[in-house]
Amino acid sequence: MVNAGYAQSLYWANETTYGSAATVNQNLGIVQSINPTETNNLIKVRTLGGTRDYNNVIAGKFEISGTFDYYLQGGAFIRQAIGEDTASTATVDSGPKIHTGASYLHVMGSAASPTVDNFPSFTLELSDEEDTGALATTTNLNRTYTGCRVNSLSMSATIDEPVSMSVDWLAQGVTVSTAGATVVAADTKDPYVFYQGAVYATSGTVNAYTAMDTTSMIAEVNSFDLSVNNNAEATWYISGTTNIYQTLRGAKHIIPKGRDYDSSLNLHFSNKTMYQRFLGSESATQAQSSLTKYQVVFDFVRTGTIGSSPKLVTDDYIRIVCANCAFDTMNMPGAVEDIVNENIGVDLQSAKIYLVDADASYE
Repeated sequence: MVNAGYAQSLYWANETTYGSAATVNQNLGIVQSINPTETNNLIKVRTLGGTRDYNNVIAGKFEISGTFDYYLQGGAFIRQAIGEDTASTATVDSGPKIHTGASYLHVMGSAASPTVDNFPSFTLELSDEEDTGALATTTNLNRTYTGCRVNSLSMSATIDEPVSMSVDWLAQGVTVSTAGATVVAADTKDPYVFYQGAVYATSGTVNAYTAMDTTSMIAEVNSFDLSVNNNAEATWYISGTTNIYQTLRGAKHIIPKGRDYDSSLNLHFSNKTMYQRFLGSESATQAQSSLTKYQVVFDFVRTGTIGSSPKLVTDDYIRIVCANCAFDTMNMPGAVEDIVNENIGVDLQSAKIYLVDADASYE
């Protein structure tokens, strides 16, 4: 029988030692797809005195990469892309700050992002349940990827869609078994959806507890996209492995390098303010020699008032503050019987992500 996607499951766990398989215990969210790729990087060789055909085909480095997409229910996995949870006074993995008696504030995106040795990694379990009956222990395909790190993560919200997360990842190794999927409790919360959010642009400072002024709200937003790219690179060495968590042909490290952020907005044309901001300031009438920088803020709240201070929210709150933003591209096409759209590319220096939820630890 051919297997189907609904017979698959995807769970993960934070690794306490890089590359050492952790006990899978967390949901990603409402998973929509996963696409892992393993490559043997076969080496084809010819020889003097041989024929025109290859003399041999041998195994090269064993490379693992992949993507997966899910709808956002909780924020724990975001730490894997950003690197730390710095809600208290320490800078690296200090853990959440008590927000109320039953909820916690998490802050990610510190300039003191962890170095390679401290950057989080995760174990990923992808299970194909090909039989849950008598053959369950012999026909299932259970793949456990270890030493995984996020290369890039993008978050997008579009009208009539839940908030979507798309992840590009690299892994150090994989093991295969016929075990059934690990039993992990499902998240019972609804995913965040587009109407629970708002987008703001302000030249003022914004932090976890800033109440947003409605005059800074960007009107008529149809969609947005925000991505972080860790520019991760896998390394291999001629001496093979010197670590019990490494395999002979597998990657020895997945190294996060410089961090890039990108964002884009699509909105219906409401007034000329966004175009003037693109030119350089809200009062600009032509391209300016210097650009006013803005904080672009994305707020999502399941309950309560969007844009209010998170001090008033006990749970289910996400705020993303994009710092020192400049509007890089502006596209405003026109066509008969079409609403005028503005497509805006945004470049930003850094971003901080604030989450309030009932999760006492993202580690």
